Amino acid sequence: MALGPLWWLIRLSKAGNGRAVGVLSIWLLWDCLLARYWQLRWVQPDGFFRYRIRPHGGPPVSLHDGTVIKKGDPLVELHFDNARLLQRVGAAGWNPWQALPLIDADLRRLNRLLQSGELPPVRALYGVTMYAAAGPRVGFEVHPVPHTVGWELERFYLIGLLPIYHPDGWREFDRMRRNRWPAELWMSRERLARR
Repeated sequence: MALGPLWWLIRLSKAGNGRAVGVLSIWLLWDCLLARYWQLRWVQPDGFFRYRIRPHGGPPVSLHDGTVIKKGDPLVELHFDNARLLQRVGAAGWNPWQALPLIDADLRRLNRLLQSGELPPVRALYGVTMYAAAGPRVGFEVHPVPHTVGWELERFYLIGLLPIYHPDGWREFDRMRRNRWPAELWMSRERLARR
């Protein structure tokens, strides 16, 4: 899909520190609308992740531990809270690896919620990200996604968030646009319990 003119249009926006003026303001509105529509909930009050429980809607997915996710199987779909991440990133001396213990704490909390029955039984945790390389450090496995129109639009949306929330916004936007494709992160319920 040729998104060339749309990438150029995004570049006309002013963005940073969680705000946007111009076309990118649509990203903020869309992000807010999706969170409300999906009724995303915090994993914990000071965490990075919000989540929703939803059925798997795609083809079967085989995970490394032998778990097979079939259509209709319940999942915990994870979403980073970009505004909260921006607050942390703005702190003096921050480095991205400091997020890993915070992510780990969210995953431990999710495990407790599932173990206690506060959340319904699920087959796996799932998320889509442009930063999949960090996933295995906290127990996720990375699944590449195809280069289709749907995934190109997902990529367009995710990269469009960078100038708004990332401390090196426009530089990261250009780098990701040249070099990155989104990926799915998966972790079976059993893997979550064992980690």
